[in-house]
Amino acid sequence: MAQFALKTALPNYLRDEQKRIEEFVRGVGLDIFPTIFEVLSYDQMNEVAAYGGFPTRYPHWRWGMEYERLSKSHEYGLSKIYELVINNNPSIAYLLEGNSLVDQKLVMAHVYAHVDFFKNNFCFKMTSQGRDQRTGDDIRKWIDTMANHGATIRKWANRIGLETIEQFIDACLSLENLIDPQSPFLPKETSPSTSEEEELPEPQEVPLLRVDREYMES
Repeated sequence: MAQFALKTALPNYLRDEQKRIEEFVRGVGLDIFPTIFEVLSYDQMNEVAAYGGFPTRYPHWRWGMEYERLSKSHEYGLSKIYELVINNNPSIAYLLEGNSLVDQKLVMAHVYAHVDFFKNNFCFKMTSQGRDQRTGDDIRKWIDTMANHGATIRKWANRIGLETIEQFIDACLSLENLIDPQSPFLPKETSPSTSEEEELPEPQEVPLLRVDREYMES
């Protein structure tokens, strides 16, 4: 899957446009990561999009299912992916081959807005993997991280069998929609103290009603 990346470098005329657009967006105040653009065919774009934007992932049937959905949606004219951009440092952006020059320029400007958002928005601070001790730059190596995850899962698949691994991943993914994406930003709930010093409140005695009928006193 990652082999196509050797053949998708940005052509010179788009590289010139990239320099102009980058100079402009920095001039209006955007704070961006260095950004690498590549040009993909619609089929390659669907492959990357099916992987969630990352060229290398773990082996699982869900990627093929998503690729089929994206391919049919494109072929039937229901959708078109103009670009993909990855929250990485440097950021990686994919442009669709066959877009007009105007489309490509608009998309590149749009990508830089995404990158500024990735770098500076509060919600994306959680995706930082630390700071480079030499340069102080934000470390975000998510493409490498996803590839390493894939290598680890392939290693275990070779040891205990792909079917066992797939069943385990299926069980994990069944919980995917139950994870609250806002949970990292919510205050942590503290469990009630169980120390011996904390005394439970004494039960209150509820007074009985006074009655004047003998049959109600029994």
